[in-house]
Amino acid sequence: MAWTELYPSSLDDLHAVLNRISAAGDYVFRGQASASWKHLEPSLHRVLGDDKETGIQINLETAAIREFRRHGRSLLRVSELDYFNLILGSITLMQHYGALTRLLDWTLSPWVACYFAVREDHDDAAIWAFNRSALDQANHAPGLSRSPDFITFRKLLSAATLEDWAWYTQRSGPYIEMFRYEYANAQMGAQQSLFTICGKLLHHDEALQRFLPEPWQTVRVIVPKAHKRDLRHQLFRMNVGALNLFPSMDGVGRHISEALLSGFPLGDEGLVWKLAASARRRKPAPGER
Repeated sequence: MAWTELYPSSLDDLHAVLNRISAAGDYVFRGQASASWKHLEPSLHRVLGDDKETGIQINLETAAIREFRRHGRSLLRVSELDYFNLILGSITLMQHYGALTRLLDWTLSPWVACYFAVREDHDDAAIWAFNRSALDQANHAPGLSRSPDFITFRKLLSAATLEDWAWYTQRSGPYIEMFRYEYANAQMGAQQSLFTICGKLLHHDEALQRFLPEPWQTVRVIVPKAHKRDLRHQLFRMNVGALNLFPSMDGVGRHISEALLSGFPLGDEGLVWKLAASARRRKPAPGER
């Protein structure tokens, strides 16, 4: 069954829809700048696609992981080196630092998802959301736990060597799991990050559909491009912006660029700007000069 699509007619309607989904407490969110992208496609899949044989895909993936671990060990913060204990931890860091992986980023916050969805104006955006509790229940179904390729998938997630990773991913089924970072860094914490991983290199929306058949379990909220600029301004006033979501010098640079491009004030973030703007718009009362 396809994802349930919702079409809010206004920003107020969008807020109501996202608040209702978020209030359930079981959903995670992902923002994509274009609603025309019909799939949740990991960056590694976009490059390797379905054209290459599975063995070639696995060889290229393991080569990328090996290269990241070789160069990263001397450059990472000491607190991040624990991620190298498992291959999945290494891939989590790869995703964080912009390398191609089979992972997809999600967030507990619908507003963080909105931030990533509305940074460009050229197309309608989409906020994807799915029920993570329902996925967890599906992954703990009694019959599934005895399936050999599902057992292999679980071993994949705990692989400590590249040899084990390659072996298990070759034999894993097309299952999908959600996980949180084991050791938080400032950016992952600020963005309330989570990740999905598939046992095979494929679209994550298709894997999620397989295990979440009910219409309410997978939702896609469309944000009209006409509302994107106003939503960016609302998010800025909510302190959902680069300065908060990227707590680093990179975030400072992003913040300045976004402010100049979108007309945000520099130096008057959040509520201060809102109050100042309201004061400027207020008409003088009778008798005032």
